[in-house]
Amino acid sequence: MKSQRSGRTLLGFILIIIGGIFLLQQTDIGLPFEVPSFLFKWPMILVLLGLYFFFSRENRTTGLILLSIGLVFLAPYVFGVGLSVVITYAIPIALIIAGILFLFPRTLGGIKKKGEWINEVNDKTVNAVHVFSGGKTVIESDEFVGGEVVCVFGGADIVFHENTVIRDSASLEVSCIFGGCNIYVPQDWTVKTAISNIFAGVEDQRYKNGRAAGTDPSKVLHIKGGLIFSGLEIKKL
Repeated sequence: MKSQRSGRTLLGFILIIIGGIFLLQQTDIGLPFEVPSFLFKWPMILVLLGLYFFFSRENRTTGLILLSIGLVFLAPYVFGVGLSVVITYAIPIALIIAGILFLFPRTLGGIKKKGEWINEVNDKTVNAVHVFSGGKTVIESDEFVGGEVVCVFGGADIVFHENTVIRDSASLEVSCIFGGCNIYVPQDWTVKTAISNIFAGVEDQRYKNGRAAGTDPSKVLHIKGGLIFSGLEIKKL
């Protein structure tokens, strides 16, 4: 809660400052300094949202992705160059970052079967990153405590095995931009979601015909994060 208040406070101050500057520009009072015009361009919306999610701490990955996209589209206004020039530099930088991520087996390691990356996870945590790709992660942990799933123009299937032991504090952070994520859980698990949606949706398909009986209150999975032009579906294993 404290981190969410910090994010809202920062965003509130930024909006007040930008709004005040814009208001003074519309009056005869004027300003004693020149205000950069890029502050009022549409990519600033993505930058502000990125800052909000990043400083809320619980959605830092979503914040970084939004901030990166916003800065790419904002750069032409700042430097006075074409978007194609910015992308020329942005693509190799993105490839370098993706290459660094591929160096971490826990994050992107797996066995390629039928054109799909399948990870088998036995650790207490899981980290799955899918950028312009898709894959499946099967979790067979003796004590799952949490992890992170990131999908950017990609998709992920997260499958919790029947034998997976979960604690009430287990938390999975999902960040999707122009992507999707399917999470398969045993029927007796309770799933609690705290997702920030922007043109996105979350659906628990296990309860289409009403909440099923026999849910174990000790098996709770907390799903949090952010979705932008994406979808998250929770399905029965």
